[in-house]
Amino acid sequence: MAISGEAIAALDSRLNLEDCLRELHVLDPAGTIDVGWAAVARLARLFPATWMIGALGSVWPLRLLGRSAYRFVASRRYAISKCRGGVCQSSNPRQVREKATLYTFWSCHMVGLLLRLPLIVGSALLTALRRARVFFATHGRRVDLLGGRLSILFLQGFFPNFVPLVFGELFTAIVYDGVAIDPGSTKMRRSLARHLRKLGGGRIQTVVATHAHEEHVGNLEWLARQTGARVALGEQTAELLRDPARLPWVRRTIIGQPPALTGSFDILQGGLATARGRLQVILTPGHCDDHLALYDAEEKVLFAGDAFMGAYFSTPNPDVDSRRWMETLERMSRLDIEILIEGHGHIHTLRSDVPDVPGVVIREHPRTAIGEKLKYMRWLRGQIEAGLGEGLPIRAVEATCFPWASRAAWENFASDEMTRLLSLGHFSRTELVRSFVRGPQDVMPTVYEVRFFAGDDSSRPPDTRTGI
Repeated sequence: MAISGEAIAALDSRLNLEDCLRELHVLDPAGTIDVGWAAVARLARLFPATWMIGALGSVWPLRLLGRSAYRFVASRRYAISKCRGGVCQSSNPRQVREKATLYTFWSCHMVGLLLRLPLIVGSALLTALRRARVFFATHGRRVDLLGGRLSILFLQGFFPNFVPLVFGELFTAIVYDGVAIDPGSTKMRRSLARHLRKLGGGRIQTVVATHAHEEHVGNLEWLARQTGARVALGEQTAELLRDPARLPWVRRTIIGQPPALTGSFDILQGGLATARGRLQVILTPGHCDDHLALYDAEEKVLFAGDAFMGAYFSTPNPDVDSRRWMETLERMSRLDIEILIEGHGHIHTLRSDVPDVPGVVIREHPRTAIGEKLKYMRWLRGQIEAGLGEGLPIRAVEATCFPWASRAAWENFASDEMTRLLSLGHFSRTELVRSFVRGPQDVMPTVYEVRFFAGDDSSRPPDTRTGI
């Protein structure tokens, strides 16, 4: 039923719209009206999960505490509400903006953080143990699939090992039917060389990269020289690698600066011949502008690179364009895929000919995985558009995108903030928000954003940052 004065008066003449908007009213079949905290306690007693709250909340002195807490929340409900532009707008948008002060918003956000701090710490410890287990289980390993046609080579290096242990991203190179895909960074070269010796000669005829990020392109020409293979790249990727931009020192130190292309290479266009078939070349911008994926329509295998990085990916790099990424995911969801292989080692499939590899093979249909990611990104887009439409500063919009009621928000909080800190802000939740609003030329600077509440600065432009 729509909320209106007439509708409420029709229920009971003692009710009026202003009172009902100010406090919760419960009208029972006997005609008794409970208001405020008494209404909350009355409703709580109706359900087994909340019965104890309702029962205790009706007894003095807990009843007094309940009333005080209810009055505090009710008078600040617009600011506390996680809708931030959703259902609240249906009542009175002007009143929402006037009453939803950022002081209350950040106070409630910090209370939520403190209440969930034990969960955050516990989740961080469990996640660290799980990541360590997967890292050591895959360390130096090669996984052969599809009768040996597909090999996943897990790459290591002294500094690169820091990433899978702390952040959970594995480093891999893929060899499929004579094509080596994304052969790792310069600091993983020794690991790649060990794999190469075990692979035997003649396995690799072409070396390709899905995009120009350093963990994918550092060994392109080195591997081609070692195997006598040709290099094939997308046009935009080749242009970026002719004179690679100097990376921030954190990325140079941990992953390694990609070298400039010096030799000849082929441009990937519609397709790429393999030893026994052909791969379709599909442009997949979003993670970065130059990204492409490779698809074997006969085997129904998609080598997605970083065009798919799990359903929940919250700390992207500054060159992500999430709106284009959503378009890419929608196109990918229409492909007939039975095996989806990510650029960082994870494989999504239900096929029985792919054996279980703990921490690597994820038993779900690729379309399901892509659909979950699209659903999450659509929700994010709605949150960001609503928040910016209300004039919220970008740090407040970010907070609304990670509500404490969401398990993923607190489970990944420690990891996400560690990523922000150790990358000096280059990978962060803030960049996720920006990725939905920036233009193609708006790549953010490499700074660490220090975010303290200092009043309602909603008049500041969305791209304003404070860096140290």
